Amino acid sequence: MSKAPDFYVYKLTSDVGGAPCVHRKTLSLAICKPRIRKSAQLGSFIVGIGGNKLGLRLIYIARVTGKLIDGLYYGARCFAGRPDCIYEDVCGAARLRPGARFHQRGDQIKRDVGAHFENSEVLLSDDFRYFGGKGTTHYQDSYPNLYAMIQDLERGHRRNHKPVVYDDLRKLRDEIWKLPRNLAEKPSQEAKNQLLNDDGPIAKCCRKAPTVWCD
Repeated sequence: MSKAPDFYVYKLTSDVGGAPCVHRKTLSLAICKPRIRKSAQLGSFIVGIGGNKLGLRLIYIARVTGKLIDGLYYGARCFAGRPDCIYEDVCGAARLRPGARFHQRGDQIKRDVGAHFENSEVLLSDDFRYFGGKGTTHYQDSYPNLYAMIQDLERGHRRNHKPVVYDDLRKLRDEIWKLPRNLAEKPSQEAKNQLLNDDGPIAKCCRKAPTVWCD
């Protein structure tokens, strides 16, 4: 019998297209949420709920189908054009790319990837539903146990759930999974920093279990 999947639930303080990032039919979580990125494995589900400023709306649900470590995401040419690929390897050290769209204010390197990419786990999904600005609060009435847990959730994330909450999460996942695969709406908010490195050449990528690699 297969193991029941994990559900990682957290609140987004912002939804500007960076964490998560949906680009070319792939959803990635490469910056922010380092504990989720480190702990989640293939088959885990990530559930992102907008914080109070985002109306506690359901922003996305993604099944983890790939995971990269050791800075591979930032060294592979096929990921170079993704908006959240904001770091580069300079003699083994992580540096913010010129023109990076996110985290220009303040040094987030240690939190995002580590000084030498030791914390650079990146979660990838080609099986997700991202609602962005069209996320709704429908789940609040349909899944009251889940909603009560989310109301109490502050910083961080929740992985170990009460049986009634886990049951709500599975039912919500099953409901949402009836929608088209890789559903990708526009983010709730507009990014403030201009993206300057999104026009570089992109190599074709393919998925080779258990992680995502380039041709």
